[in-house]
Amino acid sequence: MARRSYNQYCGLSRSLDLVGERWTLLIVRELLAGPKRYSDLVDALDGIGTNLLATRIKQLDQDGLVARRYLPPPAASQVYELTPAGRELAAALVPLAIWGLRHRFDEPRRRDENYRAEWTVVFLAALIDPVATTGMHLVIQLRLDDSAAALAIDDGRVAVTPGEVDHADVVVTTDLRTLAEFATRDQAPDLAKVAERLTVDGDMAVAQLLFELLADRRAGSTPVW
Repeated sequence: MARRSYNQYCGLSRSLDLVGERWTLLIVRELLAGPKRYSDLVDALDGIGTNLLATRIKQLDQDGLVARRYLPPPAASQVYELTPAGRELAAALVPLAIWGLRHRFDEPRRRDENYRAEWTVVFLAALIDPVATTGMHLVIQLRLDDSAAALAIDDGRVAVTPGEVDHADVVVTTDLRTLAEFATRDQAPDLAKVAERLTVDGDMAVAQLLFELLADRRAGSTPVW
C-alpha cells in the first residue's frame, strides 16, 4: 500500500506522513500502557480489520516507532511495544487527548461508541509528575461508565492496568464526562462537595490526592510560544 505524503518540508507535515493514517495513533495509544499481543490490539480496536491492523503495525515497525518482542515461557508469545521514539510520540499525544477531554465531551456517549476506561486513564497517568509521587505506594481503581481501569503509583512510577484489580486503596466511580471535567481543571475539586457526581469507596484522601496531582501538572503546563 503506497503511503501518501503532504510533500511539505515541515515538522508537522512530516510527522503526519508517518502517523496521519486512520487508526495509526490509536495503535500508539493502545501501547502506551505497555506491550500487547496482536490479539489484544484486534480486541481493543474493534472495526479496524485484521489486514489493515497488520499493515499499520508493519509501517510503525519500519518507521522505528513499534518493535516486536518475544516473551519467555510460560507466556511464550509475541508482543508489540513502543520504541523510545514511539514513547516520545505517545507523550506528544497527551496534550491532544487532554484537549479532547476538555472540549469534545459536550454531548453524551452515543450508543454505538465503544469505550474502555484504560483509554482515558493512560493519558491522565501521563499528566502525573513522577517526582511528585516519590515515596508513594497507592492503587486507585477507576470505574468509568461501564468500564474499569486501575492506576498504580509506586515510588515515582505510574502504571495503568485495564479492568478490575484486587486490594485498591480507593475506588472512584463516575462517568467519563464528569471525570473529564474534574481531571482537566487547573484546580482540584473538593471531592466531598461533589459527592452527587462522583462516588468514593475507600480512602477519600487518596482520591483527593489523585486530582491534586493532576491539577499540579495541569497548572504547570504553559505553552512556550
